[in-house]
Amino acid sequence: MNTQVKERIKRAFIYAGAVIVLVAASILFAQPSLAKEIDQAKLKKMLEGCADNSFKNQFGQKYNDYLKKSLIVKISNSAPYEWFFEDCEIEHKDNPIKFKVKNFIYKEDVNEITRKVFETCADQKYVLEHGDIYSEFLAKPINIKMKEIEYDWSVESCETEYRNYPIKFNLKYNS
Repeated sequence: MNTQVKERIKRAFIYAGAVIVLVAASILFAQPSLAKEIDQAKLKKMLEGCADNSFKNQFGQKYNDYLKKSLIVKISNSAPYEWFFEDCEIEHKDNPIKFKVKNFIYKEDVNEITRKVFETCADQKYVLEHGDIYSEFLAKPINIKMKEIEYDWSVESCETEYRNYPIKFNLKYNS
């Protein structure tokens, strides 16, 4: 092999090595920023949940539709909401562990309440469809009841009712 070919092969390996180093470096630098971006999104969601909870505690259930709006709209259009959000930010900075635990507990409470409301709705629909003779079945936990297709359909019917008539649904099942 002549020297020119050897030199070209050598340069090709050098360029390939440089490309590999650049790709590896960009991956290493992009990874932490992606993780940080995900953490920021989680934090933003936690702060929003905290502010939503404070807003509900102050003003009750009458503004639930407002809380379904985007965070930007809620902060921009409501000074009290903005203040609650700021309070949550301060609480997170001063007591980050307590804040995360409180937020987790609140989320668990909301999930439990949602489960109970939908179970009440589905039980009522199931009784309407099948009669009151299934009281032993209805006494079982919801995850067991959901395995029966007709009960599952009752839950789906509740979801549809909730989507189409949220106020009526809340008045009917959340009292």
